[in-house]
Amino acid sequence: MEWTNNIQVLVLDMDGTLYQDESFIEPYISYLFQGHGGNSDVSMWQREAELILSGKHALKIGHFFSRSLKSGVEYRNGEIARLYNWEGKNLERSAASSPNIFQDIQYIGDAWGVVGAIADYADIPASVRRQAFMSIRRDMISTLNCVKPHDGVAAALRGLKSVRHKLLMTNSPEEAALDFVSRLGLDDAFDTIIYGGNKPQGLADYLQEYMNRHGISPDQVVSIGDNAWNDLYPVKKLGGRTIWISPYETYDEEKWDLRLRTLDELADFLLKLEEHLAVHP
Repeated sequence: MEWTNNIQVLVLDMDGTLYQDESFIEPYISYLFQGHGGNSDVSMWQREAELILSGKHALKIGHFFSRSLKSGVEYRNGEIARLYNWEGKNLERSAASSPNIFQDIQYIGDAWGVVGAIADYADIPASVRRQAFMSIRRDMISTLNCVKPHDGVAAALRGLKSVRHKLLMTNSPEEAALDFVSRLGLDDAFDTIIYGGNKPQGLADYLQEYMNRHGISPDQVVSIGDNAWNDLYPVKKLGGRTIWISPYETYDEEKWDLRLRTLDELADFLLKLEEHLAVHP
């Protein structure tokens, strides 16, 4: 990995990147469907989520879901390649001709995106979704206790002294993410932490401004995340390096510089990055 010798800026996502957990899915779906179908719907949508994450559903990790079209969207080589319904039947691509379609769809990159697509498909009101999100984030820290620190990752991040800038950027608002950073033991592991980051555009804007201000070239930036659209696409477009970390298989055909699956692999990469940079200052 000779390209790591040049890295000066490290960007990390949080949810699904610095901890990996699926136990929130069922209670999250339960919050979403309270008053919108009852317990039978919760069980059904839990099964649907499991099928999507395992690659056995028509809707795939690495595709998008359109709220207005109620369809999966396959994106390839910079354009929409296919539209299909929840059952996998192909739809006419002319329905995707609107220039604003990307304001209406979300990327299915992780378990959060899967539940989001389910909420879109079931027409869960925005107010209910907001309350469900805040409730499950609270539970993940308290009763579910599913946000567990990875000592190896935390130690490797603190020991990474040879980069100029370590950035944590999450789209979660501060009130829903601050306790997560603390629980993961990462309060002092980054130079900058940005909540409500408005990725992907927020990440692209931040990095462009940082590179201009500090004389950093794009190939000196590496971004690590599990949601490729938010965390990796904007960095690759700028010319930076990208690392996809996820336990799931993806149907996104975009190529990344490195593929990681586990937090152990992430810790190992960060340790090796420091070793490379210490030898090639």
